[in-house]
Amino acid sequence: MRAFWVLVALTCVGCDSPVERRQLDPDHASALRDSVEQLFEAIPEDLAADGPIAWLRHFEESPEFFMASAGRLVFPSSDSAETFVTDLSRRIAAIQLRWIDLRVVPVNPGIAVVRASYEETVTDTAGIDVSFGGYMTGVARHDNQGWRVQHLHWSSPVPERE
Repeated sequence: MRAFWVLVALTCVGCDSPVERRQLDPDHASALRDSVEQLFEAIPEDLAADGPIAWLRHFEESPEFFMASAGRLVFPSSDSAETFVTDLSRRIAAIQLRWIDLRVVPVNPGIAVVRASYEETVTDTAGIDVSFGGYMTGVARHDNQGWRVQHLHWSSPVPERE
């Protein structure tokens, strides 16, 4: 029986994936990487200028959008993100976000994976600052409005238990 499962596994290794990955030429990959980096460089600038509402300019408005944080699905849709961010913008005066070692990996024309460490300071309307950091991964997709964030996952270190 074990030989059967080994044969099944080896057969599946050669199977075509349902998502076709096209090879990008080096110039196209470089241009894609540069344009996605520009998107992610604009996010902290826009947050500093406009507060949390700026996120909505960078989130893809599609059924595919989602955001997870700390192992939970926090925004299952762009509508849920819009509702939360709109409410948050009434309570948050400023956001300072900094990416550390931002990496962009082109996947296909119009799709890239992003990853970076981050440091963030959030200032509420009473002037109280809260700082934290962690790691972010995401997917950027090019649509009729340019590059936008389709998926995000944020995580922050959890204190070790003794």
